[in-house]
Amino acid sequence: MEKGKMQLKPRLLISFIVFLIVFLGSTFYYFQYANGQEVKESNLKYGSNPKQVLDVYTPRVQNGEKLPVIIYAHGGGWSGGDKTNVSAKPDFFTKKGYAFISINYRLSPEATYEEMANDVSNAVKWVYDNANKYHFDRTKINLMGHSAGGHLIMLVATNPNYLNNVGLSSKMINSVVNIEGPLDLTDFIKRFGSYKKVFGNDQKVWEEASPVTYGANKNLPPMFLIARGKNSIETFTDTTKKGGNTVKDFEAKTLSHSQLTQLLGTFKTEEAANMTNDVVEFLNKY
Repeated sequence: MEKGKMQLKPRLLISFIVFLIVFLGSTFYYFQYANGQEVKESNLKYGSNPKQVLDVYTPRVQNGEKLPVIIYAHGGGWSGGDKTNVSAKPDFFTKKGYAFISINYRLSPEATYEEMANDVSNAVKWVYDNANKYHFDRTKINLMGHSAGGHLIMLVATNPNYLNNVGLSSKMINSVVNIEGPLDLTDFIKRFGSYKKVFGNDQKVWEEASPVTYGANKNLPPMFLIARGKNSIETFTDTTKKGGNTVKDFEAKTLSHSQLTQLLGTFKTEEAANMTNDVVEFLNKY
């Protein structure tokens, strides 16, 4: 009998440990859903460089359901920032039924702006290739970015070469939301000369790096521009509309550059609520 008891105790201990692991795992799973999101996986690689990683947030998925996707590129002056700088957006958009994917990309001085844009394209390719695994809807891939990230997603959306480089067409981008990312680098760098360290001194390069250069291209995806004042987007809007493309905008009057991304997906101020509602309306329509 004593020998049998001694054999039972380790079994009970193992059973208890297994129960504890399952309980804690399911509790974590519950609280993630209670917050409206589930971090499916973090630091998934879409390339070989340590910066070529992304985080995936998804809501609860029913059998056979396919999720529209938002791919988000952070800001940081092309030399800083991180994919974790997402504020309320993952929670907000997963509750709206979107998969929200926040990406890192190589930064200056390690990478040129072209390599950064290529990273965005490769992240899009990763989403396209992994659609079945994560229940993504390949026909509803949307791009979103703030500041430098906004510039990069606009460049990828307007200049077809970047997606063509990874075997995709710019037609597969459903829509784009640019949160005050520069559209005309020539004008931008003349006003903020410190960014010559990223783009150099050649104005021809600035033009090639500017989404406005490609704004007249036909069949661009619908675009939503968030900006403080019309001056920074007026030329791009006019050029793009002449090409028969759809461009909507939201003019912020009280929010700072950083607050535009920090408060998107919240209703903390009247203007934040108006901005959030306009973005949701745009995404629902296009």
